[in-house]
Amino acid sequence: MYILAGFLGQSPSSLGSTIALLATFLGIGVIANVLIVYIVGQVMAERKENQERRKRDV
Repeated sequence: MYILAGFLGQSPSSLGSTIALLATFLGIGVIANVLIVYIVGQVMAERKENQERRKRDV
C-alpha cells in the first residue's frame, strides 16, 4: 500500500480518501446512467403504445 501511495505521490491516508471519492462518484455515475436508461426505456414503450393505438383508431 505504501508503495502504491508513494507512486501516486500521496500519503496512505490521502490514498484512502481518493479511493473513497472515486467509489462515491463512480457509484453516482452508475446510478445516474441506470436511471437514464430506465427513463429512455419507458419513453420508448409509451411511444410504441401510442403508435399502436393510432393504427387501431384509424
